[in-house]
Amino acid sequence: MSIIKKVRRWLSPRSQLLERLAETAADAEILAANLSRHTALCHYVTLRSGLAELTIAETAQANSIRQLLLEHGIGPKVALVPSHDGSSNWERLRNDLALQVKIHRALQAQFSEWSAIDPQIAGRLRESAIAQDRRIEQLRDLTLKCDPQALD
Repeated sequence: MSIIKKVRRWLSPRSQLLERLAETAADAEILAANLSRHTALCHYVTLRSGLAELTIAETAQANSIRQLLLEHGIGPKVALVPSHDGSSNWERLRNDLALQVKIHRALQAQFSEWSAIDPQIAGRLRESAIAQDRRIEQLRDLTLKCDPQALD
């Protein structure tokens, strides 16, 4: 059993959930940074403007989750940036989409668990998950525009 899992066993359910939320916050910050970087790399005006819009929204969400954690005396975990960013818009956005889906699933799962412990935090996470779901559709559409195999 890893050290992290051993330590989590000794933490209260609230502390365990805060630790998991800190991991999700790190992913959210990575996604916002990735989108910012990928927007700068994009040469197509319409794609770049869509990515810029998503970057703003994802940065706001990452900051919101960070603020929630700071209100409870904890900060986001340090996330590892993937070693391979992607060699094309499609590859970069596909990787971003996978991370975005991971964040959405984590927010949904954590919302359920927080409902019994702290309804206020659960409500904030639910709002974040709903907004994330809408942005997944946006990023999916942008990714498909880059897919060399997609049909118009």
